[in-house]
Amino acid sequence: MSVTKELEKTIERTFKDPIAVILLKNSNLTKTQYESLIINYITDYLTDKELNFQNKALLRSKKVSRGSFSRSLGQAKANIISAIYTILLLMYIGIFEADPFDEYRILSEKLSEYLKMIQTVDDRLSAQLLRRIENELLEGINSLSETRSLKNL
Repeated sequence: MSVTKELEKTIERTFKDPIAVILLKNSNLTKTQYESLIINYITDYLTDKELNFQNKALLRSKKVSRGSFSRSLGQAKANIISAIYTILLLMYIGIFEADPFDEYRILSEKLSEYLKMIQTVDDRLSAQLLRRIENELLEGINSLSETRSLKNL
């Protein structure tokens, strides 16, 4: 299988991951920005093959120009930076303290464990067990994404 086909399958898999779908839905990234970010990350950090923006643009589900790819990638990065500054601001003025983020850190660790598990799944690990873990994570994500979870605001 060609490197391009492998990249396309990897990108496609991220949009079929139910946890990634929920996280994306509740993030401040659009699907297009997320796709551009994923393509950029995979091609720059997970492969030895260097691709220019023209070739990265061809990996998008909807073929776009180099400029359009570059623009959506820039918007994604700007949204991420903005989210970080928002959290820092709320911590600085005292609305958020370090403690409220413990729940998010724990969930993040569980998500990392889940990701490692599904990448190394073998026949010994049943689909039923994976589904149970997935449901537990989805409940945690949904709980923390509700506005009621921001008690101090």
